[in-house]
Amino acid sequence: MRIGEEIAKARKRQGLTQEQLSLDLPTSRESLAKYETGARRIPEDMRSHIAQGIDDVEYYFVTWNESAGEVAIPFLNGDFIDQHPSSMAFLVQRETDEAIVQLRGLCWTKPVHTRSDSEQEEIKRAIFETLDAATSMINLVAVICREHKFSMKKIFREWRLTLKMRRMEK
Repeated sequence: MRIGEEIAKARKRQGLTQEQLSLDLPTSRESLAKYETGARRIPEDMRSHIAQGIDDVEYYFVTWNESAGEVAIPFLNGDFIDQHPSSMAFLVQRETDEAIVQLRGLCWTKPVHTRSDSEQEEIKRAIFETLDAATSMINLVAVICREHKFSMKKIFREWRLTLKMRRMEK
């Protein structure tokens, strides 16, 4: 995946021209065009400006994956995914139920060093189910934001403030 191509796709999804986007960025239209084609490398300090200027749901997932590698939640857009909010809510319910079943089946009091290989595999299965649930939830947030034209950036900013108010984050 080339990040420049993803910028161009996100900009077009948002209905922005290079000129319009460049007005929100500390760069020229010409530089933006070079970033999109890969003719010029995007400076690290420009990446957050671009993400904020575009404010595109799919672009957030792409850049999350690019910056975090494998430790990122993917945007679910496969052949068997219906991105309608009601379908995504159903997926969240199913994946969450599966995760809870797996988590309830684990013995949390047994010391780690005494666990058998099969118990370790059960823990991995519970992790995978939990990741499936988390992925479906974040994707539901994304499709709701897209459908209602909410800024995912603003939603996350407001949510992070509630975490601080509840003393769940410093």
